[in-house]
Order: sequence, then structure tokens, then C-alpha cells
Amino acid sequence: MTKTFVRIASAVLVLCLLTANVSFAAESQVEESTIDMDYLQSIMDSIKEKYKDKVTDKQLIEGAINGMFDTMDKYTDYYTQEEAESFFSDVDGSYVGIGVRISSETKAICIVEVFESSPAAKAGIIKGDIVLKVDGQSVEGKSTDEVAQLIRGKAGTKVSITMQRLGEKDARTFEVERAEVVVNPVTYHIKDEIGYIKLDIFSSNSNLYMTKALEEIDKSKIKKLILDLRDNPGGEVSQVVKIAENFVPKGLITKLDFKSEEKDDEAYYSENKDLKYKLVVLVNESSASASEILAGAVQDTGSGTLVGTKTYGKGKVQNIFPILSPEAYKKYEEELGVKIVDGYDLINNHGIRPTDDEILGWTKITTGEYYTPKGRMIDGTGLQPDYYIENEELKNEVDLRTIDSLEKRVKPTINDKSLDVFNAEKILKFCGYEVDSPDMFLDGETSDAIYKFQKDNGLYPYGVLDFSTQQALNNKLEKLQSEYDKQMAKALELLKD
Repeated sequence: MTKTFVRIASAVLVLCLLTANVSFAAESQVEESTIDMDYLQSIMDSIKEKYKDKVTDKQLIEGAINGMFDTMDKYTDYYTQEEAESFFSDVDGSYVGIGVRISSETKAICIVEVFESSPAAKAGIIKGDIVLKVDGQSVEGKSTDEVAQLIRGKAGTKVSITMQRLGEKDARTFEVERAEVVVNPVTYHIKDEIGYIKLDIFSSNSNLYMTKALEEIDKSKIKKLILDLRDNPGGEVSQVVKIAENFVPKGLITKLDFKSEEKDDEAYYSENKDLKYKLVVLVNESSASASEILAGAVQDTGSGTLVGTKTYGKGKVQNIFPILSPEAYKKYEEELGVKIVDGYDLINNHGIRPTDDEILGWTKITTGEYYTPKGRMIDGTGLQPDYYIENEELKNEVDLRTIDSLEKRVKPTINDKSLDVFNAEKILKFCGYEVDSPDMFLDGETSDAIYKFQKDNGLYPYGVLDFSTQQALNNKLEKLQSEYDKQMAKALELLKD
């Protein structure tokens, strides 16, 4: 069993705590018009005979599998090995790489985040560095996805990345060894005796980082808390249950109802006898699945208040399992005398772990539904917040949520290109100053907009993005965020009462 399968299998075992050991045996009632497998083989033979270009059996089989899963609900999918790796990286909260995030908005390939303790951070790469070359190959004209593919690789291997840093004449080249990067999905801060926690996803390490955040908040004796689940797509049920125990009183958190008679329904309970916080949970139309489990439990138990817009409405749960390749299927049929397509059946029932090349792909299939403590099934309907508040985040074609504070490390001037310029352009455009589509480039038009902003705010007007101007823009951004994030404003109002 290879390292790749070990990593994926371990991620799946954690993910499938909501659907573990589900049997995928055929239904007992067989349709009268069951299709003979020879019929499908004949279609494949006909395609290979008539199709002008080249096509392999594997391509045809994967196409047929994709087609079958496409007939089901939108949460049921088939993944190739490569697609499965990407999916499990999100669920697992870690991946093999150097630990940076590059922007898909900027024209240049710019580093917009460097993960803490990552190989990139240790090598000295910082936010705002612009990628020029990867392993000596220019990235000019390449998409962010193409550049990401060049940077990715196997753990222990090295990649050479040439960067341009604002304020430096010569480019820098970094030799970075790829390794497993753990992504922290939790951000938090304390302001005016109120704690704020933003949770991006319920990945395998969410509870670990949530616990750390709550420990810091508890040290400050904070009793009022905002939990931000906006744009959180969900994740592992095991993680949401652990996190919910911090906020939900003793009793039911959620119940999972499965279709298969071989899989018992599951109920998850909180043992929390002492609720610490006066809680407000922020939700929106992109708060889904596991986010709705937590928000629904908070609402049903009266342990907090929901503020925002109606949630997504995903009340279904999925199981993920590996599909054996045709060759492996035939091999184990001959060896064991049984027909097996599910790789987990091979492991659980026969003690044999398939190798990577014996797995054709992975399927994610809907196997059940979940219910809130009061028995609500919210699939397709979502949760209505206690206070329905919409945000006005888009103005002058700029989304306020995409703007970061300026770093105040260097002073960009005419013809400079940097991430600070990019964020300055977005703030200026949001405020109505004449700026074309933000592009990181401090051209004449951007300089004119900076000049006008400086003049309007009592600063020395000369079109250079100096530190005083950057601070003024940061102050403006903070004010805009408080004005336009009406959901946050309502949460603060409720907690200050």
C-alpha cells in the first residue's frame, strides 16, 4: 500500500465518521430491464472501432462512471486520482507544497498569503512577492493554476522560485523543499470585550485550532462571542460535533439518518453543562452542510442568536469510497472468488489494501440526511436567521470582502507593481475615485487617484503611496467594513445590550 493511498485513506476514515461502514450492495429488487454488461462492452467496442482519434478502455470506463454519477444529486461525484487528492487536501486541512496562496485576481502572479511555519515562510518568502520564474521557467502569460502546478510536487523534493520584491532592484531566487503544509482555518481577535472567531471550513484540524482560539479568549475572560460561519461550506461531521460542544448545552446536536439498513442511524450529543458565552453566529447563503448543523443546533437549543441571511440548505451527508480498476476487479475475482468494486470492502472484508495503481478513482455519494435537535430537515430550505440582515459588499464593481489592509513596508511610486497598490486601488475604486480595474500597477491614473485621496484627507498630495497614505487608506477600509458589514454591526449591537 503506497503512501498516497495511506494519506487518502486516513483522511477518508475521519471524514466518513458520518457514514462509516456503509454497504453499497445492490438493491434487493432488481429492475426487470437490467442491462446486460455485454451491451456496455459492445458500445465500447463500437466506439473504438469507429472513433477516428485514440481512446482507451480506461477513458471509456471513467466516462461511463461519470455519467452514472451525474444522474444523481449534485452532491454525488466521481473523482479521478488527481481530483481526489485535491478534494482530500481540503477536507484534511493539509497538502504537500510550499505553503503559499497566489492570487487569481492580480495580473502578475503575486503571493497573497504565506502560511505560518510553512516551507515558504522558513525560506523567507513574504506576502507581496511577485513570482517571475519556477525552476527557471518564466511564468509570464501563465494562469495561477498553471503556476500552482509548477510549484507543486512530491514531499522532499525542491523547487526553485525567482521572485521580485518591491523596493529591491534585483530579483531573489528561493530554493524551497516541498513538505506537508497544515492550513489553519481559524482566525480570531478580541475587541471591546467581545471575542470574534472566523471559521473557514470544518477540516480535520478545525477543532484543534478552535480550541486554541477559545483558550486565548478564555484567558482574557471574554464572555461575549461572535462566531462567523459566513461562506463556510461545511466539512467533517466529527469536527462540527466537537466544536458544537463548546456552544450547545447538554443534549442532542444532530441526528444522521441513513438509507442502508446495514448502517445504523447516528445521534451526536453535547455533554456541556456550563455554557460560557453569550453567542451570536453569523451566517449567509454560502453557509452550508456542517455549518448548518452547528447553526441549527445553536438555534434549536436557544444557546445563541443567528444573524445574516438564509443559509444554503444542504441537509444531506455523503460517503466516499475508492473504486477498483478493471484489472484489480478481475484479479481479486480470480483470487477471492467474489466481485468487488469498493476498495474498502477489500480492506474490511478481506484484509487486503489495494495499491494506488489498483484504484481507478473515488466516488462521493449521498447516503443519508441529518436533522437538527428539533427534528428539522433543512435540505433545500436552509435556516432562517433570527435577525435577517443583508450586506452591501459590492460597490463600483469592487467586493469589500476581498480587500486586505496595506502592509506599510515600502512606499510604492509611479510604475511600481505591488499587492499594496492592488488593495489601494480597490479601496479607492470602492470609494468612487477614478481607477480602472485594479491591477497592482501604479500607473498615472492610479497616481492621480492617490493624489486626490491625499488632498481630500489633508495629506501632502503627490501621488506616492507613502506610509501616511497607506495608514489613511487602512483607516478608511476599517470604517467601510464597519459601515457595510451590517451583519457584524447587528451582532455587536446584540452583544453590547
